[in-house]
Amino acid sequence: MSVKVGIPQALLYHEFGGFWLEFFQNIRVPVTLSGNTNKQILDRGMSLAIDESCIPLKVYLGHVESLLNTCSHIFIPRIAQYYPDNHFCAKLAGLPDIVQNTFRLTGKELLSPNIENSSQATVVKAVRTICQPLGLSAISGQRAYYQARKAWKDNIPLQSDHTAKAKIAVIGHSYIIKDVFFNNDIEKFFKSQAVEIITPNDLPNKTIYEEAKAFRQDIYWQLSMKIAGATRYFCRQSDIAGIIMVSSFGCGPDSLVNEYLEHHILKPSNKPHMVITIDEHTGNAGLITRVEAFWDMVSRRLKLEDKLSSYGLS
Repeated sequence: MSVKVGIPQALLYHEFGGFWLEFFQNIRVPVTLSGNTNKQILDRGMSLAIDESCIPLKVYLGHVESLLNTCSHIFIPRIAQYYPDNHFCAKLAGLPDIVQNTFRLTGKELLSPNIENSSQATVVKAVRTICQPLGLSAISGQRAYYQARKAWKDNIPLQSDHTAKAKIAVIGHSYIIKDVFFNNDIEKFFKSQAVEIITPNDLPNKTIYEEAKAFRQDIYWQLSMKIAGATRYFCRQSDIAGIIMVSSFGCGPDSLVNEYLEHHILKPSNKPHMVITIDEHTGNAGLITRVEAFWDMVSRRLKLEDKLSSYGLS
């Protein structure tokens, strides 16, 4: 089989996917993505994972399986830490081991660079780990890495839609809110109501992590810090009419962080908010019913505020 790298379109792909694709393009290695999540991928992932796994991990295994017959290598980085003092969830740090044990893959079939931190030494070692099995020069890999990193950091978030009649912030891990299988119905509903959805991915990382500094002593996980920073930011924006937090059942960090954010940020802000927890059994009809009820409450509140403002009582 000719060299072709497969990248599962799940989990941290939704955080770093643009960077990874740019890197492999720069070293001229063909890449195959597993595509958007669908029912077949979810069902296969459920059959492969242990019961205690969260739904994003189950989905990930389904994505991996869909690539095995068409790719010579599967790219699954081991990312334990990136920013100082915060760590990634244990399932992300152990992801190559989970995949290797599930599918009985050899070490040569997995491209699993170890990202312990953002130091130069870590970068050099990680790039070598990728290039060596592919028969590529580590020097060309380093050059491709820095080109990809610059392009990724220069990426500008989408501009706001000024024609929308309201804005709703949808907050959650990127691998939930950017996965069309989980979030497409929510986006369709709000689009039908001429409501703009804003997510943490629409904010510069610098803004998010500046906001998150307020929770540094209390929150251990990096992606939870991102959610906390985005929540704090959105709660202070007058143009955000409401906030929906989307979480997955079985996520240990979320079970604690969501309660923390509700108590310390969401309730004190007095903004309408709702927490949605999804799993493999969540039905679209029930989900949309809850979202419709939430929007009905928010829209009635907006109308009342407009009426009070017209009387000079706001």
